[in-house]
Amino acid sequence: MNPRLDRLHVTRLDVVLTAVLTVAGLVQALVLPFAAPGVGELFVVGSTLPLAWRRRHPVEAAAVSSAFWLITMDGFPLLGFVTVLLQFYALGAYGAPRAAVWAVSVWACVTGVVGTLLGPEVPTAAIGSVLVVVAPVLAGRIVRRQRQQHQALLDLARELEAEKRKVQEAAVSEERARVARELHDVLGHELTLIAVQAEAASAALRLAPDRAAAPVEAIRETAHRTLREIRAALDVVAPPTDPTDATPAGLTDLARRARDAGIANSLTVTGTPWAGNTSVWLAVHRIVRECLTNAGRHAPGTPVTVDVHWAQDTVTVTAANAAGPPPRPTEGGRTGDREGRGIAGMRHRAELLGGTFTASKGDGRFEVHVTLPQSGAAA
Repeated sequence: MNPRLDRLHVTRLDVVLTAVLTVAGLVQALVLPFAAPGVGELFVVGSTLPLAWRRRHPVEAAAVSSAFWLITMDGFPLLGFVTVLLQFYALGAYGAPRAAVWAVSVWACVTGVVGTLLGPEVPTAAIGSVLVVVAPVLAGRIVRRQRQQHQALLDLARELEAEKRKVQEAAVSEERARVARELHDVLGHELTLIAVQAEAASAALRLAPDRAAAPVEAIRETAHRTLREIRAALDVVAPPTDPTDATPAGLTDLARRARDAGIANSLTVTGTPWAGNTSVWLAVHRIVRECLTNAGRHAPGTPVTVDVHWAQDTVTVTAANAAGPPPRPTEGGRTGDREGRGIAGMRHRAELLGGTFTASKGDGRFEVHVTLPQSGAAA
């Protein structure tokens, strides 16, 4: 946009159209007069010049232009109808508010009818003066409505795109939280085993050095296994599906490794495990592992009983052990993991699959009870 034209509130195209139509009307007024000298020129200039403001000020431009139709003449400029069509189409397409648009349209119809009846045309020609106003205004209103609907669709598409980005960001945040919980579960369990084995190795080195080889080898195996599980947790976007975990053998091996690390436990599995429900199997494995880890960390030396019961529609995990001493406050005044991420992680796993989770402490025992539905596999 030319800065000078912008200050005049006109566009380049409208200026060119106005100039062409004005010159054509003035030439006709001189060569083929359609009114008294000076009157025809006044009509051409007064009715055509407002066309330059038809986009920026359509209501005012149409009102001023149609006011000159009241001038009595013996004819009409040949291109005058082009001016009328352009002027009142702009009124319908760009004019606002709606009441002002229709008020100016009525005003133009009145001036057109009066001018026609005062001129040499037959009275029925007044119908044409009304149609030449109403038709372009209606066409302009239709185009305006379609333009508004198109803009509304564009705005809706932008809103949907923004919502899509928000959902993706939320999914990324949830995945980060899931990976953090997974790493906590892996590191918490395996590092507890390494700590127990390291204490056994230290004691063996002091009392019987020849017996230190076994716990040292167990530390090596546990460290390698921990690295593999960390890589698996970081490498997969979807919930990890370790085939060795999602089987009864994987659960039994978990209990055996905990016993080898010094966490006494008894595992009982009853019922018929579901085939193919890897997500539920994995949750059962992680919950049992967290229960063993918590017992080894917060109540060392006390046996843990773990019962896994597979029913037709649900699987129940119950873990119980003697309650250890109250957790010592850590930095910031928070207590240990028994009341922190471990419990929160098990609860999250259960709720994610549509199950329930409870943890209770009473009569010197700490008990965890988890129920997972078979439908949770679909989640």
